[in-house]
Amino acid sequence: MPSRFFLLLAFLFTALPALAQQQLSPGKSIPGSLTAESKDTYTFDTKKDYYVFGYVDQNSVDVVVRILGPDGEQLAEYDGPSRGPESFQFSPKADGMHTIEVTSFEGEEGDYAVLLVTSEPKATDPKKLVDQMMTPFSGKDVPGAVISIMKNGKVVFAKGYGMANLAYDIPMTSKTGMSIASVSKQFTAMAVMLMVAEGKMDLDADIRTYLPDLKGFGTPITLRMMLNHTTGYREILNYLPMAGKTYADAMRNEEPMHVVNHQAKLQNEPGAEYNYNNTTFMLLARAVEKVSGKDWKTFMETRIFRPLGMNNTTVKTEVGQVIKGASQGYAPGENGGYRAVIDFAEAYGASSVNTTAEDITKWMLNYRDMTVGGPAAIEAITTRGILTSGDTTGYALGLGVRTWRGQRLWTHTGGETAHRTWFGYFPDTQSGMFISSANPAYSNGMWTDIAGAWFADTLEPEEPAEEKPEVDADASQPTAEQMEAISGRYQFIGAPLQIEYTVEEGKLFAQATGQPKFEVRPTSDSTFMFVGVPNASVTFHYEDDGSVVRGTHHQGPDSPMEKIIPPTEPVDLTAYEGRYWSAELETLYTLKVNEEGKLMAHHRWIDAFPVTRNDKEQFSAGAWFFGQMTFTRSPDGSVAGFTAGNGRTRDVWFQRVDW
Repeated sequence: MPSRFFLLLAFLFTALPALAQQQLSPGKSIPGSLTAESKDTYTFDTKKDYYVFGYVDQNSVDVVVRILGPDGEQLAEYDGPSRGPESFQFSPKADGMHTIEVTSFEGEEGDYAVLLVTSEPKATDPKKLVDQMMTPFSGKDVPGAVISIMKNGKVVFAKGYGMANLAYDIPMTSKTGMSIASVSKQFTAMAVMLMVAEGKMDLDADIRTYLPDLKGFGTPITLRMMLNHTTGYREILNYLPMAGKTYADAMRNEEPMHVVNHQAKLQNEPGAEYNYNNTTFMLLARAVEKVSGKDWKTFMETRIFRPLGMNNTTVKTEVGQVIKGASQGYAPGENGGYRAVIDFAEAYGASSVNTTAEDITKWMLNYRDMTVGGPAAIEAITTRGILTSGDTTGYALGLGVRTWRGQRLWTHTGGETAHRTWFGYFPDTQSGMFISSANPAYSNGMWTDIAGAWFADTLEPEEPAEEKPEVDADASQPTAEQMEAISGRYQFIGAPLQIEYTVEEGKLFAQATGQPKFEVRPTSDSTFMFVGVPNASVTFHYEDDGSVVRGTHHQGPDSPMEKIIPPTEPVDLTAYEGRYWSAELETLYTLKVNEEGKLMAHHRWIDAFPVTRNDKEQFSAGAWFFGQMTFTRSPDGSVAGFTAGNGRTRDVWFQRVDW
């Protein structure tokens, strides 16, 4: 599910004041306070392969936490909930003094407290390791998590941690129902394949064959494209926030149809581009309902869940639906503690399956036994998509397909307002793992340590956490002047993506809004490798005068970038003031210059956010769902409107209208 996407951070890191480091010791909380530009640092001594756990309590400020090793290299970054505990847990790669850096998110100011809970030897027994890593989600006052492990076709571990309901002191168990968000997509794919087997659907038929009221765009959009995320449709959960809708708002059952029918044009040629999309899976569920003659809940229970013995599994299709034994999701409260939140309901098809740690293992075994669907369905669901270019994606039909440590892995993650889920099945060893939490502080990244412990006997030796860039001893390295020339914001050409490169203490870092900050290590004076990001690198192109205004990002296909040069000439921002109407979104924004001279965007249901000029008619918006804004002028020179988007939803037009 959605998250803040690959957008530019709206402020530059400038001369952060150096603060004295404070020593942490387990069990001792240290209070702190942040300004927009401050950075607090804390140190603690630990050893390689220990288990380290702690948190920063975000009392009145949203923080970003970075962990640095003894050599100053970044090991991890944490930027989750905006209030409550920002947990960190990791295993050091070396003995020595480690550093925790605490900065504010997007210039917030406020108070926090940092606590190192434990630094202890990492458990070697798999069961004890799970207990250890679930420490943050254990106890009677914490929203909890569940986990189940299947090995060689048998369930060898299933356990709950923490609480399923804080109001009624109900503990989490392996029988507790969990909302698994996008992990639901593989079930939707199976529902479609059951209809294919009956001759009621065809993977290569146009979706309008089954939903004739859906808008056509002059080219077929097939069920296979919808299951592969290659349609060109708007992504609904990135699209609706542009109209002021929040994830807590109820969504009408007709909403995915409404989104497509109001879309002006496709975002890409169908089949040509992978772009993760929840709209398509919601539409597929409605199509299955129509051709089967059964509502989604009845269809899923009678055709998939009950035949597999998943008697404690169902789907949520409406807000407030009672699911016996289900966990309540929580988010950190503004003033401490937790508050109950509502996960998605009408997003069924893309989300909304509610299952248990025990039931999900029966679904895993269906990949082996093929009880539901048969060989043809399983083969289709686990076969990667192919783009019109001939390139293969890493996504099949509602399921990610990859190799990890020498083993084939079929996997998916899920995230909603509260719940977080990781699902993985290793078909060659009939083994799998399921972890689900009702606490948004849970990180799906912990699966690698747990899977590595439980399945060590079938996995290839663990690869280094990062590939050290191979540096030619004879290659020149960038000078301090060249590093400064490189630093700045870069716009991806042909995509609404921006990334910022900053120099900190002689090192180059890259960061996009809402994403971790990565060190980029030089392999020559113009080429850099991303530390901790496989197959990602960047090349900067020097001009004759030594300046840098162009670059190329390498990760899959090469992506050219242009540096955004802050305008030096004065600009009359009042020329952009006015009301802007999107007929597609049926929503209105008002742009107005405030007393401080900043251009601000106002919407009835959204807090005002700044709109900052980058270059000519390109602006950056201080809201994740808007990203870059590009203005267009009329023949008379007046501003006619702008397009805006956020990666998964692009180029939505806003027409300027009269005051």
